[in-house]
Formats: sequence, C-alpha cells, structure tokens
Amino acid sequence: MGSISFWMCLVMTICTWNKTIGCTWMRTLPRSPSMFQVFSNNTITMLQKMGHEVSRDPQITFPDKQYRQVNNFKAEEQMAFISHTLNAIKKLYSSGKYESTAWDQKGVDKFMNDLYRQTSELDQCVKSMKTRLSKSVKRVNKKMSLHFKFLKNYLKREEYSASGWEDIRTVVLAHLQRLDTTLSSQ
Repeated sequence: MGSISFWMCLVMTICTWNKTIGCTWMRTLPRSPSMFQVFSNNTITMLQKMGHEVSRDPQITFPDKQYRQVNNFKAEEQMAFISHTLNAIKKLYSSGKYESTAWDQKGVDKFMNDLYRQTSELDQCVKSMKTRLSKSVKRVNKKMSLHFKFLKNYLKREEYSASGWEDIRTVVLAHLQRLDTTLSSQ
C-alpha cells in the first residue's frame, strides 16, 4: 500500500511539475527580465530606430477595447493572445515589400529574426499549456485578426509606399508596447 501511494505521489508530482514550471521563456528571475522581455525590448527599440516622423496622422484606429479585455484574462489566456498578436505582426512584415522605405535592411532582418524567435518560443509555450481558450479570448483574437487584415489591406491601398509603411510601423510599435505592458501586468 505504501509503495502504491509513493508511485502515485511521484506520478502526480511529475504531471503537475511541468504545469507549475510553466513557460521558461516567460519566467522572470528576481530583478531580471525574462527572455521574452529581452526580445520584446529589442523589437521595440529596433522598430523605433527604423522609423521617422510622419507629417500626417495615420488613418488607423488602434484596438484599445481588445487590450482592455485582455487585462481581465488569466495568465495563460494572455500568453495565447500575445502569441496570436505577435504572429499577426510577423505575417504583416513577412510580405517583404518595404523597398520604398529608407529602412536599413540589416535592421529589418534583425527585427524579423527577433520577432520570429518570440513567436516560435511563445507558440511552444502555448502548445505545452494545452489550455482551452474561453469564448472571450477567441472573440478578441478574431477581432485582432480582422484588425491585422485591415492593416494588410491598408498597405495594399497605399501601394506599399513609405508613408503607408510608416503608418503601419507606428501602429505595430503601439501593439508591441501594449503587449509588453500586458506581460508586465501578469
């Protein structure tokens, strides 16, 4: 009887250990940022350096309502939202049609590499959690998908012009900053 209890306890410990360890990519040690935060800061800094001031206001509304809803999500749901949004940003920039901009190609490549690293690590975290997403998370993710579809169509309408990309860069920068603060609030 004692050995069955021991083995049962051991199995339960191993099964819950992975869940309690969580995602090491997102975990912070005392007084140090997580790897996600390091890469997040890098992508924000690179995107800031890529751009310049635009003389006109972009005609793009920011999805503040969705971000306010995300603040009420559980940590796992927030992580799924962050992953979804970063993947949408990566897809938007994957078109590679920024010849009209004055962006340094090495900077763009570094930005894309860091963005790819963030999405691949986060996708692994979300996959390992096996959390079932609530209807509200799915609804917010759907609205974000529509927002990024609008951004893609906006670029097409602007014919991938330098000013169109600057508008997109400004909005994406706001997204990255909000995602960073969403993570910080966990």
